[in-house]
Amino acid sequence: MQNGGTQLKRAEFIRVPLRLGDDAFSQKYIGEAKEEQLLKTIQSFALLMEVHHVSHYRACATSAMRDAANGREVAQRIESETGIHIEIIDGYLESKLILESVMDFFSKEGDFLNIDVGGGSTEITVIHDRQAVYSQSFNIGTVRLLYGNVSDEEWDKMHSWVVSNSKNLKSLMAVGTGGNINKSLRMLGMGDRDSASFEKLKSLSNLIKDTTMKERIYKLKLNPDRADVIEPALKIYLSIMKWASIKKIYAPNVGLKDGIIKELVDEFVTDKAVL
Repeated sequence: MQNGGTQLKRAEFIRVPLRLGDDAFSQKYIGEAKEEQLLKTIQSFALLMEVHHVSHYRACATSAMRDAANGREVAQRIESETGIHIEIIDGYLESKLILESVMDFFSKEGDFLNIDVGGGSTEITVIHDRQAVYSQSFNIGTVRLLYGNVSDEEWDKMHSWVVSNSKNLKSLMAVGTGGNINKSLRMLGMGDRDSASFEKLKSLSNLIKDTTMKERIYKLKLNPDRADVIEPALKIYLSIMKWASIKKIYAPNVGLKDGIIKELVDEFVTDKAVL
């Protein structure tokens, strides 16, 4: 504790792009190969936690595991073989945890739209004076779009929600979370507290559309697992910004993982205080 607050220091960050959505959104089922990859990944994390003497953890699964018919079965197998319990969280809790991570970014007064785009879903929250007013999760995500598994009805549903919940807000700004918007703003030379205009983001989107996968990897320096999803991600962000008449977007480089950690730490500190 320092100055009345908890100070966090990231010891290590490891990202493994498994893409469970490749199976879940195309066949509504996590296949044997993906299940084995997931199992090995969780086994690796279990060993890392042992090395780092981790006493508290939380493992959350989102849209892909929610959609997969065998999602709970896979989670149970992993727990039985690794000892790691996986929560399959709904869209509401996912949105809540994302907000935990980003809330310190918002000023005390003003209207913001938090947009989090993942592989399987997009969470949108209207923030007024640092309070979440409206929140909704939509089954529109980057991997779903790659497989053509987003219906016109779902697009219309998101469009109507955004227009209805933003039409009375003045000087609305967007705060984007998720790896794709973070990467996009870094490509534009923006820092955690800098904003990108709609026009600049649109220009970047057009540039990416005009490049091949090879060019995205070697010229734009995108990782292979980012090169194919960044285009549909920008389509989602730009669509929402257009519908809400938003002229600029921030990307503070936080997201679901940070919200999970923050809530876990808050619970740990509370437990220690009770003891």
